[in-house]
Amino acid sequence: MPIREFTDSSGTSWLVWATIPPSAGVLGAMRGGWLTFESSVVRRRLLPIPTGWEDASAAKLDLLCRAATPVRRTPPGGFEPMDSDTAEH
Repeated sequence: MPIREFTDSSGTSWLVWATIPPSAGVLGAMRGGWLTFESSVVRRRLLPIPTGWEDASAAKLDLLCRAATPVRRTPPGGFEPMDSDTAEH
């Protein structure tokens, strides 16, 4: 599984990787997986996984990250969308 590291235009460092859930684990659009973006402050999710993300420039990853939905951990380790007003970089 490729993991990329990049710094966005505001200077925040991110890790990004493709998350592919077990086929029985999720339904609908998430079944095909998503890109996970993680900084020291927030985690984001973008679906579907864009073709060629592994070779994308830092500028392209920055754009994809900005389009991703902030998520937060919820017990027992799942994630749910966050209100965009409370999301930080």
